[in-house]
Amino acid sequence: MNKFCLSIIITWTTAYVLKILFILLKERKLDKEALFSNGGMPSGHTALAASLTMALLLETGFSPYFVIGIVLTILVIYDAVNVRTVIEKQSKAINKLIGDRKDIPRLEEKVGHTLLEVIVSLGLSVIIPLLVYHFF
Repeated sequence: MNKFCLSIIITWTTAYVLKILFILLKERKLDKEALFSNGGMPSGHTALAASLTMALLLETGFSPYFVIGIVLTILVIYDAVNVRTVIEKQSKAINKLIGDRKDIPRLEEKVGHTLLEVIVSLGLSVIIPLLVYHFF
């Protein structure tokens, strides 16, 4: 059980540390807000769901628990790539309509993930649990 929890926590933490590092490299500034923001490289939600699924596979084998994890991960990925991308486009359109008005709050525009961001998260979510289960 310790390996199970540890692999998920390390994967999720790694994803968010990488997100901050990618923003630091891209924008040349430390953005602590990135920990609490949506979108960006890699997808923390995908890393969390997929590492849970990988840990379930390593812990229980090809079990009903693993299948539940697969379903959950598919839903999270679909949301990250498709649903939130639509929300992102709508936010940009609404913000454009709002213009410079100060009485209406602007919507967050970067909420979705690219396929590459999700794939990197999936890679972390396979490699880190495998390493945890091998070395601990």
